Formats: sequence, structure tokens, C-alpha cells
Amino acid sequence: MTQSRFKYIGIDPGAGGGIAVVDLRGKMSAYKCPKSSDDMALLFQIAMGETPPEKIKLLMERVWARPANAVRAAFSYGTNYGQWLGIAASHEIKMNTVIPVEWIRWVGCPKSLKRDVRKRWLKEKAGELYPKINKLTLATSDAILITHYARKEYFNE
Repeated sequence: MTQSRFKYIGIDPGAGGGIAVVDLRGKMSAYKCPKSSDDMALLFQIAMGETPPEKIKLLMERVWARPANAVRAAFSYGTNYGQWLGIAASHEIKMNTVIPVEWIRWVGCPKSLKRDVRKRWLKEKAGELYPKINKLTLATSDAILITHYARKEYFNE
């Protein structure tokens, strides 16, 4: 593991998403997104630990509802997204966002894959990059890769 000047936090804000953290020692940890906003805030506090806000680099996937989504699904996307924005703001941490195609292309995922196949591909990629990760699931794999992208490309460390 390599030392870092910053702690990196990546968030996949979907209800079935997760949050991942690379600590100052370079160790990656991942967690499934909790159901309640109180649990989300608690998990974020745990992810931050004792690290001061100026030492945290935060990147969240920018999501939106597609026209084919039901109204309820669109509301669900926006609710989790907004809650993560509020939680970060309450800790005075700048929220940076990235569209899915940007980080997915950067990790090398083939374009033509259907959703289910792409999700499995992304999980396998996360496992290749972080074979000792504490919690690798379909729910956490995107957050792991967003955090990896944040550290290696977006913030370029």
C-alpha cells in the first residue's frame, strides 16, 4: 500500500449503491448504502474518521432518472443523491461529481455490454484491483471503482 496525502471517498448514490474509502495508508474499504439518512450520515462519519475535511477528496457519481424510469424510481434516485449532498455539506466537504460514462470508460469497460453483464464486469474489475477488499458485492463495486478513479485520475494522485 502506498501512503497518500488525502483520504478518498467515492459514492455510488443509488439505493442499491455504496460508499468506498481509500484511507491515508492506501487501504480500500467499501460499504453498502444504508436505507436511512441517519445511517447514511453515520456511515459517512465513520468513513471520515479523524481525518480533517481539507484532507478528504470526495467524488460521487452524478445520477439522473431516465425517461423510461417510473416516477417513483426517479424520486428514489434524487432522494439518495440529495441526502449524500447534504451529508457532505454538513461536514464542509466539497462534493465533486462524475458522470457514469466517464469513470466506466476510464476503467476500460467495453461499451457494448448490457446492464447485467456490465455490472458483473465492473465487479470483477474491482476485485482485480482490490483483491483484499472487505466487501466486494454488486452494491459496492461501482463505489470502489469510483474511488479508484477519484484517486488515480480525477484528483490525479
